[in-house]
Amino acid sequence: MSWISDIFSTRTFTATDRATIARLFGSFRANQIGSTPGQLLEQGFEQNVDVYSVITKTHEVFNSIPKIVERKTADGWEFEEDTSIHELWERPNIEKGYTWSNIDEQRIIYLLGNGNSFMIGQEGFSSQFDEVDVLPSPSITINTSADFFIPNTEYEFRLGSNIRNYTKEDLQQIKLFNPSYSSVTEAQYGLSLIQVASRVVRTGNDRWDASATLFQNRGAIGFVTDGSARPMQSDEAEQVQAAFDSRSAGADKFGRTLVTNKDLKFQQMAMSSTDLQLVEQGVVGLRAICNVMGYDSSLFNDPANKTFNNRKEAEKSMYTNVMMPLADMLDSSDTNFIARNHYPDGSRRIRHDFNGIEALQSDKKIEAEKDKIEMEGINLVLTMPISSEAKKELLIEKYEINEDLAILITQEVVTNQDNAEG
Repeated sequence: MSWISDIFSTRTFTATDRATIARLFGSFRANQIGSTPGQLLEQGFEQNVDVYSVITKTHEVFNSIPKIVERKTADGWEFEEDTSIHELWERPNIEKGYTWSNIDEQRIIYLLGNGNSFMIGQEGFSSQFDEVDVLPSPSITINTSADFFIPNTEYEFRLGSNIRNYTKEDLQQIKLFNPSYSSVTEAQYGLSLIQVASRVVRTGNDRWDASATLFQNRGAIGFVTDGSARPMQSDEAEQVQAAFDSRSAGADKFGRTLVTNKDLKFQQMAMSSTDLQLVEQGVVGLRAICNVMGYDSSLFNDPANKTFNNRKEAEKSMYTNVMMPLADMLDSSDTNFIARNHYPDGSRRIRHDFNGIEALQSDKKIEAEKDKIEMEGINLVLTMPISSEAKKELLIEKYEINEDLAILITQEVVTNQDNAEG
């Protein structure tokens, strides 16, 4: 059996075997980016302009949505100000000078980029968290038992000489659900959106590399010729080149028409159609990344998807499809980790308030107009010179009011009319 046959036999590959194969043949998944958390962030976030733009917009818009604290009462949840949670929001980490926007920025980048966000609370003189800090997700290793039902999850943080261990009580982990795992430990890690779009991300990186090489190496854009069969001497060509450069180059020559006493022609050396497609295909990757995130690509300057109506609907869907689910995820976790730390009785909760978001107000205005029109129609029916039974039937059929309510309304109208006549 040859060494090649041996490599591809049915035996189980070790890590060394796989490394050897990769060196010999290259990756069999060459269109995917690195699989480690650090590589995902480096290749998928730092080096990819589309992913960077989408994730950056996400945390910027998210940080513009007001956060509130609510207190549980007998009548439900009521808005509350000046709590110890507000104090934490104002000064989350004095040593590093973080604002809460910095905290959420880091959490969202790690959550979307790696599938996991890790935040620790730091207690002061009491058991309350006085400060928080976000741990870089590539520096976290999760350890568990082999028991699926009682994993006893622990977190090991390693960064340079810093080594610390945390339990689930010490640390907040927010993760995106990953349905594909083969061990209890793997089940504790979230799914990176960059990994989901890894082929698109890698293709985008390669496309920009190819575009840069194309522009750097394409050289001159054309040449000037007199079209004759007799070639110019080298000194003549140099004189023509110098004369052409002096008369055509420079900002002061912009828009100027040149005059020559010889029949010269300019022959353009343009990019091929394949080259142009390579440069123009970037919008395809952008749309795919937006689709993974839940965005409409018109928010990111997609020229084929930019109209006024599209923009309005895109902004609305950004909140309903991206911001609200993200807020639900972080608010639920912050309520359990921060609010319950400050108020162990569970009397406080944290949430984002979307009531003042302008993009979402149009629906409320439309609903209000519909309600107004409907009430005017109902009033018109009630003033018609027809029997109470006929009014009731109209209310049921035209305005889908249930029969009991329709009876009550018509009876109330009859009673008011009788009282007015009396």
